[in-house]
Amino acid sequence: MPTSKIKVACIQINAGENTDANVARALRLIHAAAKKGVRLALLPEVFHYRGDRKKIAQAALTLKSPLIEKFRSAAVALNMGILLGSVLEKSGQPGKFYNTSVLISKEGRVAGIYRKIHLFDIHLQGKMKVLESEYILPGRKKVVAQFCGVKTGLSVCYDLRFPELYRELTARGAEMIFIPSNFTETTGKAHWETLLRARAIENQVFVIAPAQSGKNVSTGIKSFGTSLIVDPWGRVLARGSSSGEEIVAAELDFIMLRKLRRQFPVLSHAGIIR
Repeated sequence: MPTSKIKVACIQINAGENTDANVARALRLIHAAAKKGVRLALLPEVFHYRGDRKKIAQAALTLKSPLIEKFRSAAVALNMGILLGSVLEKSGQPGKFYNTSVLISKEGRVAGIYRKIHLFDIHLQGKMKVLESEYILPGRKKVVAQFCGVKTGLSVCYDLRFPELYRELTARGAEMIFIPSNFTETTGKAHWETLLRARAIENQVFVIAPAQSGKNVSTGIKSFGTSLIVDPWGRVLARGSSSGEEIVAAELDFIMLRKLRRQFPVLSHAGIIR
């Protein structure tokens, strides 16, 4: 039977080029979240490495790497689910990687693997140019996993701008959706909260969006931070700061979600769910 309530936390971090230091900080914050009664901790996009693209090959890993095993062990020790918001995964193709989100169950099992589908290729004149497709391969598979009996949709950062993806995840039964991100300050100020609340409202789901803060030491591009947890009515349950590393926690009430869907049957009217 699905869990009725789950306390979750976004682990907001400022990752650099030192993978060991990034992992150590992430684990420290996850342990601190466990002491607060959190049962599911979510890390942001590329939490283990952010920096010079030329060094990605050294930081990239397979899904059987010691780094993954370290978090699987932590999940078991803390009796806590952990979302590795995304890691840079080796593809077997030189110079190309996947941007991969990994959901780990409380038992330390890999419960879901999602490779980012939509790649961040943008050029804002006078502000920034980012071409993720130059070194990241797009995933192809949409993924719904389970955590404590609750169906969970997986996505990463730029996916947020493609509502069709979230419609499909909801049609497959998702009641909460993860959007780990490394949103830029420029686009974050303009669109971050608006888009997150829109995805939550239109799909009547909980949206949990752990974010990176600080600057990319190589590009100088500043991340927006502001990790958010949003409920199916569009209310912000918890909000992170625009800078710094912190735990952003809230309790998700799935009884409320199911009641809302019955009383305000938008998804039924749209033919998304029965």
